[in-house]
Amino acid sequence: MTTLDLHFLHDDPLADWLDGAVRADIDSATLSKVFRAFYRVRPILPIFVRQMLQRLRSGNQTLPDDWFLPHALVNQLESLDAVMPSVWPDNADFAFVLTHDVETAEGIKLIPKIAAIEEELGFRSSWNLVPYKYKIDAGLVEDLRARGHEIGIHGYNHDGRLFCSRAIFERRLKFINQAIRDYDAVGFRTPMVHRNLHWMQGLDVQYDASCFDTDPLQAMPGGVQSLWPFRCGKFIELPYTLPQDHTVLIGLGETTDRIWREKLDLIKQQKGMALMLTHPDYLETPAKQRLYRGFLEHVHESGRNAFFLPREISQWTQERLSN
Repeated sequence: MTTLDLHFLHDDPLADWLDGAVRADIDSATLSKVFRAFYRVRPILPIFVRQMLQRLRSGNQTLPDDWFLPHALVNQLESLDAVMPSVWPDNADFAFVLTHDVETAEGIKLIPKIAAIEEELGFRSSWNLVPYKYKIDAGLVEDLRARGHEIGIHGYNHDGRLFCSRAIFERRLKFINQAIRDYDAVGFRTPMVHRNLHWMQGLDVQYDASCFDTDPLQAMPGGVQSLWPFRCGKFIELPYTLPQDHTVLIGLGETTDRIWREKLDLIKQQKGMALMLTHPDYLETPAKQRLYRGFLEHVHESGRNAFFLPREISQWTQERLSN
């Protein structure tokens, strides 16, 4: 297997350390036998059963209160006595990016409500759709684009088996690339953020968003540690850096945006990218929608941010790394 070329927005020695962190995550991102077995039966499990299992798994893990912070990165920056410069336009304090994975047909129905919340506050987002699972309303897609949103592709059929073997991945890859062309998408995220960045070089995309800085609660735990986008082989990688709503609201049962706010404080301090991954499927109640809106309002009050759509920040990163 060839070694992937990695390029970062910062110079050595931080870039050299990030290179090692990313490669360590690439090497360790595999599914356990337990999870492989789970994803074989997952399609027949009701959603409330899956959520119950998620809560049980999260509750049985012993984690520090600040599990969502990339401690290895923080320790490295402290050892370097580094004061991070802003890499963003106009020396912004942080970059802010909104993304959604739409897992079900019910999630599709909730898109207009979530999009309206964002638009009222001046934001737009990327909606990652599963091309071979549910019916996708072409009119909704065009309406979202006309209003300034972005459409991305979210795997194949969201069964959790995309990376169970190279043969499965290769059979599905041609259909995924066809969906990328059909929806004029430039971005991709894998279901459940399973990942194999070597295999994924076959995707016809400008960026991937399947990595994260740190998240011990995923089926493939670990993380690339980076709070910034970077180039990975043929595409730009956009790691999510704010914990997923599914993890926070369902797995851990949080009822406030405390975790998102605390993580945003660190991202601001390190002049990083606050990339959010939420699901309309899990923002289904008025209470959760108010919580989401409250966090977006908090972002407005949290310093100067450079707001990007994913395709915009990936293009900006590519151009900056090419100079």
